[in-house]
Amino acid sequence: MAQCVVLNADGTLTPTGQTVGECTGYVLVSGSEYGVYQVVQDAFSAPTSDQALGWFFGAWGLVMVMYLAARCVGAVVSMFDDK
Repeated sequence: MAQCVVLNADGTLTPTGQTVGECTGYVLVSGSEYGVYQVVQDAFSAPTSDQALGWFFGAWGLVMVMYLAARCVGAVVSMFDDK
């Protein structure tokens, strides 16, 4: 559980008893809480240019592969058409 603390002149930490929302010092969190904050921060961060290009060309490549597959299947099916 997060706790509000202040840093003393001798380098020790003293709890203030304030709520985290009203803390004027530092907020001390546990390792598991910090892990959750890190995951949320990473989830909503902007992608790098390499990641953005990868998603763009990956989506484009999927559309292109599906188009080419449909065109090939259409060519094979049209051979059996009785016109």
